[in-house]
Amino acid sequence: MPGRHVRFASSNVYHSPPAQVPSLTYSPSSLSSPGPFTPPSIPVVLPGPSPYAFSLPPSRHPQPKIPGPIHMHSLLGLSYPPPINYDLTLPPSTVSTHHHSLSKRSLSEPATNPPLPSLTVVTPHLPRGRTILVTASRNGAFVTVSDVLDAIYHALRANVSSADYYSLPSQKDMQRVTLAYEARCKRIRDSRAYAEEKRQGAKRVDFLMGLTKFMGLSRTSSGPDVWLLNIS
Repeated sequence: MPGRHVRFASSNVYHSPPAQVPSLTYSPSSLSSPGPFTPPSIPVVLPGPSPYAFSLPPSRHPQPKIPGPIHMHSLLGLSYPPPINYDLTLPPSTVSTHHHSLSKRSLSEPATNPPLPSLTVVTPHLPRGRTILVTASRNGAFVTVSDVLDAIYHALRANVSSADYYSLPSQKDMQRVTLAYEARCKRIRDSRAYAEEKRQGAKRVDFLMGLTKFMGLSRTSSGPDVWLLNIS
């Protein structure tokens, strides 16, 4: 089954590995309330997630002057089967390939060829959308494989608000997000860790509605530095 695609609309910058993960901010028009938002309980289990229509608007970021085409690193490029084993609900330290963890050398390699100082990952399910602007690690000259994985993970760990939740297209979508949130928390076996994760409320990863398998990044029509996150 082909992967779903998702998109964020405004930019957030991530540095990997960060000393502190910068919080993601909402637009002034957001109705988000302080503190974590816990979706209402849903007693009914619904079938798979609903499809979303998706088109990329023109990039708002300055287009880099790049000679020739850009190629994504083999570990990050879209592929079937996917190039790496990665569940987006888990930290990048869990990423493996053929059941082996990635080497530090692989993670520190340029994410693209030729290398870029920054790139944007877009992905269409999430509240009011966001783009993920990935920049080079501190003191780095180019974005690495690790930078991309860290940026995606931290973006999806951001909390959502009640306004985000109730702005979803339909009640079925709200139910699917709630089910994804509950399923993610139930995977935690330790009772204290479970209670803490539950208390933190819904996160952007829950808006993927269970489609959390990383399938790779693919080109978009918005420029050589804008890449689409594919999931299944």
